[in-house]
Amino acid sequence: MNIFKGISSLSLLWRGAAACCLLAACGDKEDTVASSGIASMQGAISANMHDYAVRGTTIFLKAEGITAPAEDKITYLWSITDAGASYVWGQVVKYQFPGGGHSVSVTLSGTADGYYSAATTKAITLIEDSFAATLGGIDAGTAFTDARDGQTYRYASIGGYDWMSQNLNWKGAGRSYKNEPEYDIVFGRLYSWEEATTATLCPAGWQLPDTAAWNDLGKSLNNGVPVTFESYWPKLGSYASANAVIHEKKLWPYDPNNTKENTMGWNALPAGEFSGGIFSGNGRYGHWWSATPSDKPDYAYARYIIYNNASFYFVDRHNQSHLSVRCVRVKN
Repeated sequence: MNIFKGISSLSLLWRGAAACCLLAACGDKEDTVASSGIASMQGAISANMHDYAVRGTTIFLKAEGITAPAEDKITYLWSITDAGASYVWGQVVKYQFPGGGHSVSVTLSGTADGYYSAATTKAITLIEDSFAATLGGIDAGTAFTDARDGQTYRYASIGGYDWMSQNLNWKGAGRSYKNEPEYDIVFGRLYSWEEATTATLCPAGWQLPDTAAWNDLGKSLNNGVPVTFESYWPKLGSYASANAVIHEKKLWPYDPNNTKENTMGWNALPAGEFSGGIFSGNGRYGHWWSATPSDKPDYAYARYIIYNNASFYFVDRHNQSHLSVRCVRVKN
């Protein structure tokens, strides 16, 4: 059973400092007093609530974001709906996610005398601690273990190569989407090209795909008809994409222009990117680095799939952009 530990058999831990959160930011109290004498809090209500959570894990949920009134003037209330409904007060509370179910809804509110209340709600999707156990609608492929961290990956034998059929999730480099590590389980991490081309990024015996490997993949997806790495590969994005689901929720939005047939078990997912200091695109598109530098300084080539087009595009991206990585090895 998932629990708050503490008061009323639901628990709570009070922790000091860090002010809480508010839905709308406003100015100084003197400027925001309404005719009723009620002022708006300053700041934006927030907490460390992520989009995904692994079933059974425990987290300290911390309210923050409000800059006025002073933190000791605010009362925080957490309302969590999972199998039932739980209520607990405190700026920091300890919560264990349930071991079953599909999602948890968390509402955080802050109140203070003389101020309008503030509130925010987050729906959190519950997942397992592995790619294959979390996702439906994928080709499970063959498993191997990365000796560096004991992590299990899936791969598919396509053409003359073994291709990882999930994105790399090596925590020795790269970053998590939205800086939320739970995304790594489903989508893998995002890496700059400089990180992607280091000899130690992929597991031993595996490497970042070069032009020859990509050409071989394209030919295999294209029913044995050769295609060149430098072309946009019509229809092949649909053939590479998996119609993956978590609790029956599709990770790719439906669009008739990309039917996501996953004919060879490549399992493309829309992991998004980190570029120019911004995370974007998760749920809409994916990029995968190649080992081939562009003719443009500080750029390298990648392939790209978007949810509403069947093509597997050829693009160049700045080498400080953070994209997904698939590792390959020549078949024995």
